[in-house]
Amino acid sequence: ELSVQSADKLDDGEIYDFQKAGYITLGEYKGLTADVQPMDEDVYSGMISAAEETEMENDDVVTDGDLVNIDFTGSLNGEELEDASEEDAYVWIGKGEYVPDFEKGIVGIKKGEEKTIDCKFPADYDDDSLAGKTVQFTIKVHEKFSDKTAQKASEGKCNTVQEYFEYEKALQLEENRDSKGELVWDELREGVKVKSVPEKMLASASEDVTKMYTNFAELSGMDVNELLQSFGMDEDGLEEIANETVIDIMIAKTIASKEGITMDDEYYKNALTEMLGEEESDESEEESREAGEDTPRTLEEMEEEYKESMGSRPRDEMLIERVKDFVGEHAKEGTAEELADDEDELTFE
Repeated sequence: ELSVQSADKLDDGEIYDFQKAGYITLGEYKGLTADVQPMDEDVYSGMISAAEETEMENDDVVTDGDLVNIDFTGSLNGEELEDASEEDAYVWIGKGEYVPDFEKGIVGIKKGEEKTIDCKFPADYDDDSLAGKTVQFTIKVHEKFSDKTAQKASEGKCNTVQEYFEYEKALQLEENRDSKGELVWDELREGVKVKSVPEKMLASASEDVTKMYTNFAELSGMDVNELLQSFGMDEDGLEEIANETVIDIMIAKTIASKEGITMDDEYYKNALTEMLGEEESDESEEESREAGEDTPRTLEEMEEEYKESMGSRPRDEMLIERVKDFVGEHAKEGTAEELADDEDELTFE
């Protein structure tokens, strides 16, 4: 018999039908459409990350055709233009995604340096307040990705920035196809009607979330309130995260119950390894000792670390990942939504 008492006494990883117990009503979870096509912004981010990990010599100055990561601040007649300023922006020089003077002005700036340039906007620019005006932009270049970077980062597979863009895009497409369940999870959640949440599960999740953020705050040299403020959150935000966590667990357990989804120790250990950011190893403890390598940690040791830093119910969390895999296997592929901005020239949000 399903009851409030039984819902609040579930073992970690135990399957349970919260819909039959009256807590939730599931919506569609099969046949959802996943937008798997990577957005250009995500591809640019991946390329810049590759540049940061690639040691380059004599390649610090921005040239035509480079992809750069910059901060910029625009001003007109000495007044800063909030809508013409941005941090952590990506500009592919010569691509034409920004107005010509702006892209040309970045050429010649050295990585790590800041420079102020004059940028004349076209007379037919859509924003009348900028059309035909000369705006001063202070630009700082954080990182650049060049043809040389493409060659070294790809170990010779790519010769140009364009080729590496296609290479990175293909990698992200493959990753997205492997993560369709994650991509459609928010849509799935929106279709779920939540009637109530088990009180003890919510209290446990609240403790876990508070503990996780407290640990993270200590590692960051802050107190919890400072950390939350840096994320634009307050204590109510922690309660919201805890509530969403419990809802995810209820959804996962219910789908697992209806579909007969199980999680063996191999899947559990691999998922836990990935969650903890460790490298998977195919070697046994005995093989590692014979090779003179560090012995792989046991499942119990990994569980203990997870419980100390991330939450008291690791099997529930990994079950969510297992169900996301199932949902992804039954999802359809779609294309990424087009950006709302239709302009070909520089747009300041």
